[in-house]
Amino acid sequence: MPWVSVAEIAKNNPPSQKEIDQLTEHRRRDAKARFYADENFPSLATELVRANGFHILTAQQANMRGHPDENHAAFALRHKRVLLTCDRDYLNHSRFPLIHCPVIVVCNFGPGSANDMLLTFRCLRTIILYPLILDKWTKIDAERNSWTEYSRFLNGTTARTRYRFYAGKQQEWVD
Repeated sequence: MPWVSVAEIAKNNPPSQKEIDQLTEHRRRDAKARFYADENFPSLATELVRANGFHILTAQQANMRGHPDENHAAFALRHKRVLLTCDRDYLNHSRFPLIHCPVIVVCNFGPGSANDMLLTFRCLRTIILYPLILDKWTKIDAERNSWTEYSRFLNGTTARTRYRFYAGKQQEWVD
């Protein structure tokens, strides 16, 4: 099966009242997503995140320059921050198992223009809207045209979901 509108998926599989109440409570708290950029994250991308009103701490600001990737992941998890990086090593599930991870967003900005970065950041929408839901156990492989989310759930199951924006609407790849 091809790409399907996320709105259509939600319409055909509506959330339970409990899920709606949880989301409403998260939104009521007005929590803001907090980010941590490792050394591989470009300064232009850091400034774009900051310019959009989000708190982002860099590896340099945290005195984490020169530390191994494992230390950056541990720092982000300990401080409840979303780890932003361009280092694809974080997608290695053997080295960084989902159960021991903060939310990690691995960005591929292509040529690296500000527009490419903004297109790539569309994957952050859920994290920004509901930061308390995605606080750990998720990796996002983000590109300009689409992103893939790898998630682990409380019951121990995992999922891989692909998304994209097409004609102004978010779509999900349905197998």
